Amino acid sequence: MAVATYGSKGAYVGSSARGGSLQRPFQIVIMAADLLLILLSYVVGASLYSAVVSSPADGGSAGAGLFVGVVFVVIAYSRDVYATHRLLNLVWQLRNALFIWLTSLTILAVAAFLLKSTDNLSRGTVIVFAAIGGLGLMSLRFAWQAVFGTSFARSRLVDRKVILLSLKPLDFTATRFKDLRRNGFDIVRHFVLGIDVADGHWQRQIRDVIRQSHSADVDEYLLAIDWNELPMLRKLGPYLRAVPQPIRLLPDDPVADLVTRPFLPVSGTVAVEIQRPPLSILERLQKRCLDVGVALFALVLLTPLILTVAVLIKLDSPGAVIFRQSRRGFNGKPFEIWKFRTMTVCENGETIRQATKRDARITRIGRFLRMTSIDELPQLWNVLRGEMSLVGPRPHALAHDNYYDELISNYVYRHHMKPGLTGWAQVNGFRGETPTIDLMEKRVEYDVWYVGNWSIWLDLKILARTASSVLFQEAY
Repeated sequence: MAVATYGSKGAYVGSSARGGSLQRPFQIVIMAADLLLILLSYVVGASLYSAVVSSPADGGSAGAGLFVGVVFVVIAYSRDVYATHRLLNLVWQLRNALFIWLTSLTILAVAAFLLKSTDNLSRGTVIVFAAIGGLGLMSLRFAWQAVFGTSFARSRLVDRKVILLSLKPLDFTATRFKDLRRNGFDIVRHFVLGIDVADGHWQRQIRDVIRQSHSADVDEYLLAIDWNELPMLRKLGPYLRAVPQPIRLLPDDPVADLVTRPFLPVSGTVAVEIQRPPLSILERLQKRCLDVGVALFALVLLTPLILTVAVLIKLDSPGAVIFRQSRRGFNGKPFEIWKFRTMTVCENGETIRQATKRDARITRIGRFLRMTSIDELPQLWNVLRGEMSLVGPRPHALAHDNYYDELISNYVYRHHMKPGLTGWAQVNGFRGETPTIDLMEKRVEYDVWYVGNWSIWLDLKILARTASSVLFQEAY
């Protein structure tokens, strides 16, 4: 970032460096690289398949590769995949590239069917092409990350030169500011406008800021606005129309939460969704397929471990191997949860005491099972039965549900989704004992956020983080 000094009238002014003039040709090169890679993938796929089946190469339908390549690039461009600020977001790039690739192949299949040209396409070639092209596009995203992460590429190609406007001095250690540079924003000037509009000084100050900004040669403007400053947007609007560059809002957390929610157009205005409805049919199908697939695979893979643990529990202390306890599931519907028995007692009444660090009720093998969460493995059966999900708010004993439901106002929202073996709260440090109301409120806060922001990608992220949570977080 450029060396900056304080300018007149409270303006924080930095020297300008221009990299945006290179961005448009740069984006064209990126799009051409995707198109060329897809075409090469089709040629390689056709050659490999023909070599395996000892038949002539499928050259007559090479247009299929061009068709898929064009469709991919067009969709990717419409989804801002080639926007400079998106290039360094590897996870976002991988996720969108995979989705667009599958969509492009689907469009190819539908087009071939409608045009009655499926006979001209080799199914084997298309399958090999799909695999090679998908891997190639993923690899290209990793290459982008390596190349564009260099300081030269960031300063000349990736970063957008922006002017930051605010109504008060900013704390640049706050979350919304500290990662601006990492996400492609190069702030070359920061103007503090102030909020005093009583006289003409405020208007003159804004005109002066815009006049100074013309010499900065920037790509866009960022407007940092807090919730209590929203009325000033209407006053700023007429003045900011004088600049031809895009102007983007950089809100605080309350505004950011509001503008990221879905909305429904209503008679010239909009209705913002404050609470999402239960999962749609398609979302429930996605989640259920993930649950059944992973649960079946885990049960088959872990059968030796499960049998070994059952024998050790039986040898360690008298009692049943499986502990059953009543819990509440989706919409508060009761079900019986399964766990490996880890205590000398099997409480399931109106009063249930949470396990503590040196709880004398925990058996020798039970302490190890609880620390490693192996005691939760029988809940894979609950997942297959549809009573639980792999990911969701962890279910509590009925006695604890009744207790916390009266103390925590949004506790009931946890039941808007099936309970899970693991959850957003658990991978964020709230696993095990919750001896205070504050800790339970924090766990509920994470659970409610998960319910309101569910996606299949979030479930996969939580499953990936669960292993490290089990290794490095202590539970009793």
